[in-house]
Amino acid sequence: MADMLNRWHRATGAGEVASVDELDHNYAHIENCDPKVDMVMIADRSGRLVGYTRTEWWQVVDGERKYAVFAKVDPDWGESRLPFALLSAAERHNLGIATTHDVACSKVLEGWARDDHEQAMVAAYLELGFVPVTYEAVMVRADFADVPDAWLPEGVETRAVEASHLRSIWEADKEAFRDHWGYAEPSEQDYLRFLEFPHRDESLWKVAWAGDTVVGQVRSFINQAENAELDQERGWTEFISTHREWRGRGVARALICASLRELESRGMTEAALGVHTENPTGAFSLYESLGYEVVERSTTFQKPFD
Repeated sequence: MADMLNRWHRATGAGEVASVDELDHNYAHIENCDPKVDMVMIADRSGRLVGYTRTEWWQVVDGERKYAVFAKVDPDWGESRLPFALLSAAERHNLGIATTHDVACSKVLEGWARDDHEQAMVAAYLELGFVPVTYEAVMVRADFADVPDAWLPEGVETRAVEASHLRSIWEADKEAFRDHWGYAEPSEQDYLRFLEFPHRDESLWKVAWAGDTVVGQVRSFINQAENAELDQERGWTEFISTHREWRGRGVARALICASLRELESRGMTEAALGVHTENPTGAFSLYESLGYEVVERSTTFQKPFD
């Protein structure tokens, strides 16, 4: 899978590198998905993987139950009918799963594709009757020039992260995203995924506290293997959140600026992040104001069950 994904990354210029360790991490804590049953792997006659699809489901808080329709395809097969075939198979499989779920809420199929790099996948979603519902982007700050001065509100401070803080930091991030689009209640598996994130480095994190309350965080990381493969020095200012009662008071701005300076001190030359462009807290506009620019867009598609 990592080999196929990296062929795709190189062919599209997507600027990523997949690793076996990261895939192991992702699949170690996957829920509502049994890969032996809920994945289809397609190989060519030489035995090389050329495509796969995976299905899983989750429950949105106070909303619908979602069923993932997801596929990846080798670049040599990207313009074939394979994207359509894989998505069709995933849709049919989800229909079978959904019939066993007796729930009062509505059920919806959901999938994702990168606008610039997966045009055949986008076309396949549309052909199957999916419609775009929301959008995400990868943004990059190309250098660390003119990082503005920004200060935390009075009574708020950053502290070095200790092991005893980890649960509070995770819980604060979970609560901060409760009012965001498509929020699903995180589980203990999600907490384990947080603890076992392959690039976790608490010395890069900027976590703001007011007394015993975590009011904001930026959990930056550096993917050293990816940087070496792509000959770049990029750090990721990711996992950004602010306590709802502290929004609009400059907490996120101050933590991001501090994170940018931290990455620069570690020898990085650029910073990146991912964002839901319709984020209800105005995150997209904040990142633009701090010098981040969109380098890639992706679309979330949905289709209601018939």
